[in-house]
Amino acid sequence: DTQLIMKVSLAFLLFGLVAVSAENWAVIVAGSHTYSNYRHQADACHAYHIMKRNGIPESNIITMIYDDIAHNYRNPFKGKVFNKPTDSDSPAYDVYEGCQHDYTGKNVTAKNFIKVITGDESAGGKVLKSTSEDRVFLNFADHGGVGLIAFPSGGYLYSKDLNKSLQTMSDKKMYKELVFYLEACESGSMFENLLPTDLNIYATTAANAHQSSWGTYCYPHDVIDGKHIGSCLGDLYSVNWMEDSDMADLNSETLDEQYQLVKNETTKSEVMEFGTMSFNTEPIGDFQGEASELKRRARAHSASTASLKDASAVDSRDITLHQLYGQYMTASDDTRSEIAAELIAEIQSREKADKLFKTLAATAFGAEKYAAYMDHVHMPTNWACYEEVNNAINEHCGGYTDYSLKYTKVVVNMCEAAPLANGAFTLTSAIRDFC
Repeated sequence: DTQLIMKVSLAFLLFGLVAVSAENWAVIVAGSHTYSNYRHQADACHAYHIMKRNGIPESNIITMIYDDIAHNYRNPFKGKVFNKPTDSDSPAYDVYEGCQHDYTGKNVTAKNFIKVITGDESAGGKVLKSTSEDRVFLNFADHGGVGLIAFPSGGYLYSKDLNKSLQTMSDKKMYKELVFYLEACESGSMFENLLPTDLNIYATTAANAHQSSWGTYCYPHDVIDGKHIGSCLGDLYSVNWMEDSDMADLNSETLDEQYQLVKNETTKSEVMEFGTMSFNTEPIGDFQGEASELKRRARAHSASTASLKDASAVDSRDITLHQLYGQYMTASDDTRSEIAAELIAEIQSREKADKLFKTLAATAFGAEKYAAYMDHVHMPTNWACYEEVNNAINEHCGGYTDYSLKYTKVVVNMCEAAPLANGAFTLTSAIRDFC
């Protein structure tokens, strides 16, 4: 029947057009700055190369990277960034070379990130233009606290706002399926009891809602061609998924298989998964690009042993202290006193943070009860209090440090405590007095 044949042919043609129109998109963010956070930008550039090498066009990859590491005066390899150590006999892979930088400096903000992922062109640069047929991959690496992740300027991104933005993406039909890999301390708190299971979003995090994430390839293993970089080269969770993607067959290894591998190899924190599980049997290449066999053979990054990554791992809260000690131990005579002063200042900053949050907890709960609130972890619900107190810390105390972000749980506990009906006022007054 000629008419039937024409209908079947038309159906196959339409199917082919839909298949061809489906695209991959990726948004990659390093949410920090300063040389002590070298690893986040190294992670981001490594992730960029994975996406590009596996066939996602540059136009569909959007990066947010402060870009103050490659040419930093402390970088012994000017204009280069590395995500993995090498010995003097092995070639090092410069992830900075060819790494696209779309949003840099003060444009790396939570507000711009939200605009990018929701397709709001007022961001002033590239934004997602994905459709309901496309797959989207989001990757973020930086510091975090309970219910928030940090950016170098412009304020924090709170879990309620992140999940609202993901809902907006769903409402605007900006993806068929979305995968989010999130590296930060307490990163599980960004999705726990917040990310619905019916949005076709699958998220994994470096840690649960109350743990630190960990850096890796830290001193004394931060060596490229016999020289210490003076900073951790990567983050444990991020390095584990990326080194796997470098070596795996992306067309057959599934999201769940990568999750299980990363969970097993990330031994310092509990890797978590959230959201829609129904498509985690799809190959990771559906989201990170579909590499040919030739490209897999040509990859420059190979996986390190788990023992090396574990041996060189440091709690993210302690990395600044750890690497300043390493810099001091390897410094030349003419720079040692400068680094010693920075090391002493870091110790004093930590001591001040410890005292501040103990004082706040004692103010809120009384000297005899405060200790119980220093470790317990609530999920934020009193957002007005939480944001007001965090703003007061920024205004009067210079903001959280990489170390003191661990005390966000104390602020949440104080804001969630029933007796504190006027909690934000009480706490901000104490902050102002202390700082």
